[in-house]
Amino acid sequence: MSDESSIAEISASDGARPDALAPGAWFWQAQARDRVWVRLLLVPGSKIDVGIWWNRLARNADVQLVFGLYGDSVELGCLTGNGFDAPGFHRLGFGTFAVNIAVQALQAACPPSVAVAGVLSNTTEAGLALEQRAPLEANRRAFWRRFGLEVVTRGEPPLDYLRGRVGALHVVATGTVAGQFPRCIALREFVRERPAGW
Repeated sequence: MSDESSIAEISASDGARPDALAPGAWFWQAQARDRVWVRLLLVPGSKIDVGIWWNRLARNADVQLVFGLYGDSVELGCLTGNGFDAPGFHRLGFGTFAVNIAVQALQAACPPSVAVAGVLSNTTEAGLALEQRAPLEANRRAFWRRFGLEVVTRGEPPLDYLRGRVGALHVVATGTVAGQFPRCIALREFVRERPAGW
């Protein structure tokens, strides 16, 4: 198996789904006016981690999404770097891009019946006035519903909870990242080879 093997070419031969995702790190990169690097990391029984770097490679990703894997359930850990306080990434398709990759990875790594859950919050919004927070919260609910998740508000103070099943998730195929790259990249486009300079 070469370092350039794609995810689609690396599947278990013991009856696993043909598009099964092998553990470890996978990479994708592209360049137009700007340059983007993506790392998809699967640690079985632990997490799926999508990191996006924009025009620079640094220790920490500019945008990151983590899902915890717990056998019979999946938990949204966090989506960071694309919020209102990051104007270079906010509402430019980076969040959708990360979730599209994670959805495909979840469906390749987990049975369709596995439950998906999470709590929607953004601690950086806590200091904002209600009239500023309310549209951000509404946009966050609408964002996650687009991928097939239900948002339920409960508790006191009220919190928004995500719930769904891996098999009911879907990607959002339309739109671009910063007007340059498709927001939905198929897993088969990812390779094992780490980009030069990383």
